[in-house]
Amino acid sequence: MRTKFIYIFFCIAGTLLFSSCEDRLLVEQQGATSVESFYKTDVDAEQAIAAVYFQWRSQAYNDFFLKNCLSDDINSGGGSRGDNAILEQLNEYKFSPSNGTASGYFSGLYTLIYRANLVINNFSEESTTKKKAIAEAKVASAWAYFNLVTLWGPVPLVTKPLAPSEYQQANGSLSDIWAYIEKDLNEAISSGELPEKSSVTDKTIGARVTKQFAQALLGKSQLFEGKNAEAATTLKAVISSGKYSLVADYSNVLRKVEDFGAENLFEVNSINDGDNAFNQGTTILGNMYGWRSDKMSLFGYFMNAHDLYPGGWGFANPTKSLYDAFVEMEGQDGYRLNNTLKTYEQVKTIGAPIAPVTINAGTSLYGHEGVFDWKWRFLGSEVITNSYGLATDNNYRMMRYAEVLLLAAEACLQSGDQASALNYINQIRTRAKLPNLSTLTLNDIKKEKRLELCIEQVRFQDLVRWGDAATALANRGKQIPVFNGTAVSYPYSNETYGFKTGKNELLPFPEHEMGVNQNIKQNPGW
Repeated sequence: MRTKFIYIFFCIAGTLLFSSCEDRLLVEQQGATSVESFYKTDVDAEQAIAAVYFQWRSQAYNDFFLKNCLSDDINSGGGSRGDNAILEQLNEYKFSPSNGTASGYFSGLYTLIYRANLVINNFSEESTTKKKAIAEAKVASAWAYFNLVTLWGPVPLVTKPLAPSEYQQANGSLSDIWAYIEKDLNEAISSGELPEKSSVTDKTIGARVTKQFAQALLGKSQLFEGKNAEAATTLKAVISSGKYSLVADYSNVLRKVEDFGAENLFEVNSINDGDNAFNQGTTILGNMYGWRSDKMSLFGYFMNAHDLYPGGWGFANPTKSLYDAFVEMEGQDGYRLNNTLKTYEQVKTIGAPIAPVTINAGTSLYGHEGVFDWKWRFLGSEVITNSYGLATDNNYRMMRYAEVLLLAAEACLQSGDQASALNYINQIRTRAKLPNLSTLTLNDIKKEKRLELCIEQVRFQDLVRWGDAATALANRGKQIPVFNGTAVSYPYSNETYGFKTGKNELLPFPEHEMGVNQNIKQNPGW
């Protein structure tokens, strides 16, 4: 019932959020509820936490493209050079403080924190409903700060709604930000108010944060802080709960059939409601990462047999580097590889003989190395009605149980518990149909994590944390690939490109933030 309530609020909030902010500032709203009279009842608490979840879900687009474009997992692609300059800039390390995707994510995360702070600071813990809302808001705030501190570093630490005189906040200290993340998560976990699944197969929790997600986020935070033993203990609590497991079929880990499934620690939900196709916080992610359909033949037998939607803009093309990493570990016919990526020859074979998929004569795929994404493929059965093929009702995964196992493996290895680390990594490998390892190094975990969680928004932050970014990302943007169905060429190149030590470990504070906040200091190198 609570999930249904949240969805109804999404539809209402979506309409309100797109109305004119300027008009609302200038004209007194008749019948509007003031802050002083709101935050009183349980219904108010439900509405306020629903606004938090709405904002959380609205981060999916920037979350996906910012983190993946900064990694070595995808080429930003599109129809031609300059088709989406904002993503190209990130992908080629030519971006500035004015980059729209980065600044949009920064602002969106602080809006999420603002809405969470409204719940945390304005409701008293006098009822179960209000206590639950406060606990969930603390998890949302912690997630936002985790991304802010790992991407931007010393961001302003805002723990309450601010008065206008307090808007110009100075940089926070890294230790204070991490401490606040841990505080919020520990309080939410110990509150007893976060829901828990009754079993692995329980789907009734829906798109609400659970105690185990809060624990997983806490363990991840501790690992990023270098608190390996604490992280191991925290993450083991998630594993020993027995409420999550790896799904047997890897091809479905990101598919709608596994929405609210056994492997999903937290996901933001989408619903196929044709009357609110663009008003429920959904994004055009499906169309953005779908294959570049105007340059390919996508119809007939292939489309029907594989449910691939014949529309896409091709802004997330897997790199040859990613494909080669799969082949190195699994061979050219690896189970997980075949459920993650396809070569052009494989794509043509799947569609043959009735309607083979081919690149149209005389055209080329920009930002493409002949490797096609299969894990995120845009399915026709997941297109939202009346969205004109732009939006998907497939839930966006924020964390999978596979990531918990990999985080736990690393934490255990780094704290001297190799037996547990091997157990966790071998669970991942068993599902991938790979032989068990008998010994384990950090490099083994790094390789396994890249393949298991590729194009799932974790790679860039890991590379920076491990100190591997300067090497792995050094040549990003040096040459831009184009694939014509026969060969890859590099007609475009940059004189300035790639990850720079001492600069790209942190993103720049957005231009607009620097312009209005005289107390914040820009990150090094920017």
